[in-house]
Amino acid sequence: MGPLGSTLQFILRELGSGEKSERSRLQMLWPKIAGPQFTPHTRPALQKDGTVCVWVDDSLLACELNLRYQGTLLKRAQGALGEERVKKIIFRVGQTKN
Repeated sequence: MGPLGSTLQFILRELGSGEKSERSRLQMLWPKIAGPQFTPHTRPALQKDGTVCVWVDDSLLACELNLRYQGTLLKRAQGALGEERVKKIIFRVGQTKN
């Protein structure tokens, strides 16, 4: 492989690790973003398009988060990762434990 191929591989690796780093950072900061009331019942996932998909373990809680706390959680996530990285937040009912 020539110098151009090596450089391209390095750049692609760095781009991938930056995305992984942001996802890890969201996981690490989620307790501060969501607070102690919601953290045990939620699990965030940052998608490539800037959407934070929050998996919630209860449908009533997902509805409440969507109606009452969506704007607050979006602003907190944007404050943690940047407005350019976090565009929207959605809530889905599903598994919250790995």
